[in-house]
Order: sequence, then C-alpha cells, then structure tokens
Amino acid sequence: MMIKKIIFLFVPIVCYSQITYKDVMSISDVKLFKKVMIENSYEKNVVDDGWLVYGYDIIKDSLDGDRSSKWGLYNLDDDRFMLQFHKESFFGLSDESDYDNIVKEIKKNCTYYDVIEYTNSSGDVNDFVCYSCPQSKYKGKIGFMVYDGNGVIRHFPND
Repeated sequence: MMIKKIIFLFVPIVCYSQITYKDVMSISDVKLFKKVMIENSYEKNVVDDGWLVYGYDIIKDSLDGDRSSKWGLYNLDDDRFMLQFHKESFFGLSDESDYDNIVKEIKKNCTYYDVIEYTNSSGDVNDFVCYSCPQSKYKGKIGFMVYDGNGVIRHFPND
C-alpha cells in the first residue's frame, strides 16, 4: 500500500511537462518557441553559436556538460527549431514518450513529404522522415528520427 502512495506522489511530476503536437504546430518564431518552452517548465540554458537552448530539469555539470532528458533548440539565424527527447521513460521503463506521441499525431494529421538527409555539426549524416502539416504556423516541413536513444523532431524551413 505504501508503494502505491509513493507512486501516486510522483505521477503528477512525471506527467506535468509534456510538449504536444499542438505545441509544435504553434511555433512560428522565437517568441512562440520561448512560450512553448516556458509553459512546459523548460528553463533557458544557453545561447551558443546562434542557438537558443532550453532544457527540462537540467542537471548542471561544468565538467561533462549540462544534461537533460528533453531539450529544445531554436536557431536565431534562420528560424528553425529542434526538439530532442530521451526515449527511456521514468524508472527506465519503455513507454510512450513525448516524442512518440508527437510523431503519432504528425503521421495522423500531416502528409508525408520525403526523407531529407541532414548533416549535423559533428559531421554525422542522418535521415529525417518529413511531413507537410497544413495546420502548422511555421513555414516548411517537420521531420523526425531516432538517434542514439533520442527522439529528434526538427523543423526544416522552406529554402
């Protein structure tokens, strides 16, 4: 009985911060990006190389770099954004994450566009499955993929 009480104490904490499909579709500029981040209890981390970075429940570490299970990044130079979610849920149980829920809604509500190959700053080449979402406020496509245990959702602005 005591275990159930303890679990119920943590349920609101676990379920509290959840970026949704609707949130992603609402991002059209840096102010709306900040709104989504702040309303979902993310905290501003840094502005680095033109990227505005927010993290959820950040663990500060000056030696190994700050860590978080969820990150939001916005490029101030070209108005693109990226969301990254660690796919392992609370207590290490495999469960639907924010990433899984958002991707499910993208596939349901948007139209498949193409697979876009993207080379990140480390030189890694990744394939994103991209969709056109008519209800989105951003201009461009939304893409997603899983990389190194993390679900990544990325905005590809129109050229």
